[in-house]
Amino acid sequence: MGNNQVILVSVFSGLVFSGKSFFRNWVMSLPEYKDAVFVSMDDVRQRFWPTRSDVHIVKIEHVFKNEATRFEVKTKLIVERPQAVFLEMVMLTRKAHQVPFVEMLESANWYLQTIEREEAERDGKPIPELPITVHFRCIYFYCDLEAVRRRIAYRQRELETVGNITNASVFDFDGFLRGARQIEIPPAGYIPLYLNTSDESQESLVHQREEVFSFLRGEMPISEEELKRRVAEAVAMLEQVRSS
Repeated sequence: MGNNQVILVSVFSGLVFSGKSFFRNWVMSLPEYKDAVFVSMDDVRQRFWPTRSDVHIVKIEHVFKNEATRFEVKTKLIVERPQAVFLEMVMLTRKAHQVPFVEMLESANWYLQTIEREEAERDGKPIPELPITVHFRCIYFYCDLEAVRRRIAYRQRELETVGNITNASVFDFDGFLRGARQIEIPPAGYIPLYLNTSDESQESLVHQREEVFSFLRGEMPISEEELKRRVAEAVAMLEQVRSS
């Protein structure tokens, strides 16, 4: 069990092909997060339905998969107390995904602080002035349709040459459309960092990585005005997809 007073929980959210995996893999390669753990929704799905992909489980099974993933995160926070926990989750709807995740973190925080207090009382030690705390950071990745089509082609070439080596769910453009028609933003219960990954240039990538790293360290790297602009941009891109 770790001895961390601040535990970071970060969700890399957004639709398929938005860049969640790319950025999560990069963050977990950094020395600052060498002790972080990753909770994989694909692994949770395979535990319950080893022969079925995400597109072959029904809606209520998706709800259960999300509930099971939240419980796994909560268990790791309370029992292991890692430096950080990273996840890739679409965070699709406010009622079934976003609010329950925030409530789970609040519950985990209560357990951690109660355990800390009771352990101090049991051992005759002073209660820490700064209690153990879970810090939540969510990054919402989004991109335009051109980028989605480009990444579908990348993914198809990867599947044809090396196979599904990451054990990830395999989606096509129809899968992207299904998610786009259901996802609800802005989310409820938290303010994410919105990151448009349409521009894949090296210059843009450097800037995006700087923002992600700063955000995970507890800063909002953009102004309130820029945040509002990105929210409007992300919503507009969704509306364009839904009307296509």
